[in-house]
Amino acid sequence: MSFTMLFRLFENISEIAAISLILGQLDYFRNMVYGKNGWRRIIILSALFGFLSVLGTEQGIRIHDAIANTRIVGAVMGGLIGGPVVGLLTGLIGGIHRYSMGGFTALACAISTVTAGLLGGFVSTKRNLSRLKWQHIVLVGITAELIQKGMVLLLARPLSAAIELEMKIVIPTTIVTIAGLLMFTLVFWNLKFVQDESGASGANLALTIASRTLPHLRAGLNEQSAARTAEIIHEIAKVDAVAITEYSKLLSAKGHGLELYKDKEKLCAEVAEAVLAEKQIIKRDKPVVIPDSLRLKSVVGAPLYHNNEPIGTLQFYLKRCSAKASRTNLKLLDGLADLLSVQMELAEIERQTKMRQQAELNALQAQINPHFLFNTLGTIKSYCRTDPGLARNLIGNLSDIFRRNLQHKGNFHSLQEELDGIRSYLEIEKIRFANRLEVDMEIDPSLLGRQVPILILQPLVENAIHHGLFPSLHDCRLTIRIEPFGNEVSISIEDNGVGMSEDRLTDILSRHSEGIGISNVHQRLQSIYGKQYGLTIASKPGLGTTVSLLAPLSNI
Repeated sequence: MSFTMLFRLFENISEIAAISLILGQLDYFRNMVYGKNGWRRIIILSALFGFLSVLGTEQGIRIHDAIANTRIVGAVMGGLIGGPVVGLLTGLIGGIHRYSMGGFTALACAISTVTAGLLGGFVSTKRNLSRLKWQHIVLVGITAELIQKGMVLLLARPLSAAIELEMKIVIPTTIVTIAGLLMFTLVFWNLKFVQDESGASGANLALTIASRTLPHLRAGLNEQSAARTAEIIHEIAKVDAVAITEYSKLLSAKGHGLELYKDKEKLCAEVAEAVLAEKQIIKRDKPVVIPDSLRLKSVVGAPLYHNNEPIGTLQFYLKRCSAKASRTNLKLLDGLADLLSVQMELAEIERQTKMRQQAELNALQAQINPHFLFNTLGTIKSYCRTDPGLARNLIGNLSDIFRRNLQHKGNFHSLQEELDGIRSYLEIEKIRFANRLEVDMEIDPSLLGRQVPILILQPLVENAIHHGLFPSLHDCRLTIRIEPFGNEVSISIEDNGVGMSEDRLTDILSRHSEGIGISNVHQRLQSIYGKQYGLTIASKPGLGTTVSLLAPLSNI
């Protein structure tokens, strides 16, 4: 083995690796290597690795009528990084160049270069470069060299010259090919680490901003929420100036250069109109929209979306317009615009959910209810002559129920108030049941001052009477039990009525079940206290039903 040949080949491959390492410091190159695949990426990577393959040939060592070189390293790496198409194109570039240089091994070397590129591409389809181990790289290098040696022995003539050539170069070229592939792999592993670290840093920054702005964007996009959001972005992202618009109307601008600029509304509106017209991120440099007096060199803007329609813009103004600064801020801007749009969507969903729950609550209050009113008035009418005192008590209880509904404001009241309303309701129902209804209340007095959501018990009591007890012909018993349970309060409504089937139990808590009383209570409890809370229903046909709930003692 010629140590001089080995040393010169190592020099060649080191120069090529150094070029790749220098290119790896460029954001554009890293984005191209690890970006989304497309014809632009394929062409650029093929050209780059094709050039490295050509460079390996040009710096090779002439031996008689052949060349000992590192050409197939570029072809294999092109396939490993860019896939089969890039591997094929890289191999064609390196192979055609080698064929053009002539020699008795020209055709064999050209074909083996294309085959080496395809080999790298095939390996990339099975295992990503970042998942390859050094043993895999060694195996790929040996395979590529065996292909090249085999092609030379198969196609080059005279055969004796081909054998003599390979005996001289087989060990140095194999060692250098393997070493070159390992060096390249280390370079691109490092590029991947830098890319991931940069992405993680940007994602962490965007998420930090998103978590800080979330409370303010719950109210939607307005001057107050925009002002606080722009202030947080300006503080955390260290952007020179930030602006947020609703359509083309400026809501907030932060950054002294922009805040104090007298025509900032017009400037931000011009940028917003350009962003909204293109419905994507735009970049504008100083000659387009930025006046010299502002001391800001460039602006990047991204649309904010609601229901897939742009409703505003997020704008970054920069004192420098370097390519690296622009790309970094474009990534951050893109991520932030998406996150802020999602936050506004979630805020709207939350607002709609609260409106729906309030509408259901209003409907629930309205359910106290023409049927109940007409039945009660009929009962009162029947007692007006036979028992005027009882009729007078019924009127008092009925008026108390409606007075509470009309006077109550807010979403909470005390447990005492809830039970007072239930007692008035039960006094009326006892008369209507003709003394078939017995009510037991087992209430811990220490809990009466606690706050509970309004209409949290009354729908459960009504449901127990009308659907559990009313169809029953025997004596009816209703038990209301309220007691502490650790750090929570336990409330249960138990009846000895007709019960219900398993299918009905499954359906009753659904938002789509008939009636809104039970499901509304269940949904409101989970909305207020969390998904671990809500109603629990136990029932068997003919044996009655128990509806129970737990709520945090500290929050009610």
